Amino acid sequence: MSRSSRSLEITLISAGLLTAASNSIVFALLANLQDEYGLSSLGVGITVAAGFATALVVQLVASPLADRGYLRHLLVAGTALSALGNLAFAAGSDLWSLLLARAVIGAASGLFSPSARAVMAGLSPEGASLRLGRMASADVAGFVLGPVIGGALVGPFGLRVPFVVFAMSAVVATGLVGWRHLPTLARSNDSDRLALGLLRLRPVLIAVVLSGALRLPFGMYEATWDRYLTDLGGSETLVGISIAAYAVPFIAMASLGGRLAAGRDPFRVAFTGALVVAPLTIVYGQFAAVWPVLVLGVLEACAQALASPAAQANVARVAPPGRAAAAQGLVGASDMGIAALVSLGAAWGYGTFGARWMFGMTGLGVFALATLALVLRAGLDTGRPATTAEQPAPRR
Repeated sequence: MSRSSRSLEITLISAGLLTAASNSIVFALLANLQDEYGLSSLGVGITVAAGFATALVVQLVASPLADRGYLRHLLVAGTALSALGNLAFAAGSDLWSLLLARAVIGAASGLFSPSARAVMAGLSPEGASLRLGRMASADVAGFVLGPVIGGALVGPFGLRVPFVVFAMSAVVATGLVGWRHLPTLARSNDSDRLALGLLRLRPVLIAVVLSGALRLPFGMYEATWDRYLTDLGGSETLVGISIAAYAVPFIAMASLGGRLAAGRDPFRVAFTGALVVAPLTIVYGQFAAVWPVLVLGVLEACAQALASPAAQANVARVAPPGRAAAAQGLVGASDMGIAALVSLGAAWGYGTFGARWMFGMTGLGVFALATLALVLRAGLDTGRPATTAEQPAPRR
């Protein structure tokens, strides 16, 4: 890979880390927002789901624009909206203002992530899974830095200051991507089509389902993790430590996951990881203390770190020519849709039935989606190029 491509990779990883930190700070402060503004458990779930739902729509509609030459516009708009969303959280005071802020954050993620992943996958013919693993590490590192730093700031400075601080980090990310020369993604006659049409291709559908299996638990975590650990007796600081305990092994092992996928069938690597994540998720609900939960989080992080880059590499592998960003956007939108539904169900289920029910149903959902992906793959001729395995018949 050339020096300029390596420099661009570093730029996107840095911007991705800053943007992820800005977008994730709210998850460490959900209990604070709930107590400060008197939100119900359902209100918290709706707030979290609003971001996922917005990201879903934005990724479906906007990601094909990157394939059509608007790559820079999407990256810059994504980072800028991240700053705006955090300022909206800082100014919010009721459920509706928080819903709006969360929706803006969701739009920011929907604009930035698919475009950045498409660029990372296409920088050179080799090493796509390794670069996507590094990008995943940056995303998780940012996801950790946001809540950890935000949790540390809220005590001495109050609830609004952390959001202002991370709005500024998103401004820095905007500057990073704004000045860089960006490549033009490959185009085809289908580049103008919406991403949903890619679901007609079975390899793409399989990639969507398998990625959703790995993403499914995060909707539950983001809606209830802070509340769950608080109910177990954990402090705000301990909630931040729990996120760090999950993220550190993920960051350390995600590049290894990328290398593992590079030398093997990425579907099999991701599928195996999902089979490990499912029972670990179920076990979370069996504990009545915080520390066993933290240990289990480390184990799940290792499984996710090995599987997630493989799932993203699988998406890049099956994307048809000229549809790289659209395929990433489609999978990202599906992941967000699953997370939105799970966040709503988890917040309600946790308040109604308790932790065992919530974690148990989530783990079974992971297993069900992974099994569905395997069933869909049965009979698919993996010896042919994945992007043409089930192309629809040409129109006459």
